[in-house]
Amino acid sequence: MILYILVALFLIYQTSVRGNTILVTLYAIDLNASAFYLSMIVATTSLFPMLFAAYAGRVSDRIGFRLPMTTGMLGTCIALLLPYLFPHHLFILLISQSLFGLCQIFTIVTMQNLIGALSTKENRSYYFSTFSLGVAISNFLGPLITGLSIDHLHFNQTYLLLAVISIIPGLFFLFRWIKIPNPIMHKERQQSNFIKLLIDPSLRKTFITSGIILTGVGIYEFYFPIYAKSINLSASMIGIIISCNAIAYILSRLCMNPLLKKFKGEAILGGCLSISAIAFFMIPLFENPFLLIVISFVMGLGLGCCQPLSIVMAYSHSPQGRTGEVLGIRLTINKSVQFLVPIIFGSLGSLLGFFPIFWSNAALLLFSGYSLFERKNKSSK
Repeated sequence: MILYILVALFLIYQTSVRGNTILVTLYAIDLNASAFYLSMIVATTSLFPMLFAAYAGRVSDRIGFRLPMTTGMLGTCIALLLPYLFPHHLFILLISQSLFGLCQIFTIVTMQNLIGALSTKENRSYYFSTFSLGVAISNFLGPLITGLSIDHLHFNQTYLLLAVISIIPGLFFLFRWIKIPNPIMHKERQQSNFIKLLIDPSLRKTFITSGIILTGVGIYEFYFPIYAKSINLSASMIGIIISCNAIAYILSRLCMNPLLKKFKGEAILGGCLSISAIAFFMIPLFENPFLLIVISFVMGLGLGCCQPLSIVMAYSHSPQGRTGEVLGIRLTINKSVQFLVPIIFGSLGSLLGFFPIFWSNAALLLFSGYSLFERKNKSSK
């Protein structure tokens, strides 16, 4: 029962997170942000997660889950309120996104660690697939609610709406309306360091694969709204297209457990990464919104299974007592790439269009999928 309550609470919180992703991009464009400034706003969102994701994991390992969850959700609410309280200022978006990224990473890593702590080896895939299903539903609701709100309430009021949504689950943790377990303490976790975890062979493969997967997700989340705006799609249509991507996430995660009974995890990952690569390649080739809905849906089918499988891989290979730290390192690698990509491709994209952004990511996903198939073939010989 507690699993479903936690998933429902995180679904509400993540709705505001996904809404912010599309909101900050469209708001910055509305304020006439240059390509460089827009890239800096996007990069700023990943700056503190890049620096503190592993630390956030260690915090949840050592002091428990409640305080990081409460602080992260309250901080997210404050970050979303800043553009509402100080409207029409681009520098406020930099401050808001910095705080947003910091608070978000504490919340996400802690929740993933908590879900893992509640699970056993036998039901871990089910727990994380259920958790990811809740995230997928929020990925549908966030862009849809935000797109409609922008068109009918404008940007400032949409920030207020998302701030209210983000604080609701935080109240459950703040006032202890939900009981959660304490972390299991392990003395041996003090004897290992960050570098040892990073270079561990089994974890290293997991980190690289997870980083590539989440980089693809991040690039789509931030750059597709920019591309859609450049071809004059409305905020509502952009929200609908991104929500169709989320519907595919839901369907793919409903099918994940049956697929795992027939195929190995690496084979599923390889196939899904290849499908996603094809979708990324096709995005900048089309401007028709209905074709973009189809492409977005196909991409969601591909990336939908990848995220829960990568979380399970990271958690299962973690040393006892350091699961949160490993999950944090996984996100550190992802955020590092997300921080660098906007800076590298932001100005380049304004000169060459969106082809280099989407196609370079397609190549990365395709290479990763091919590597997984190669690894599977070698292990079966």
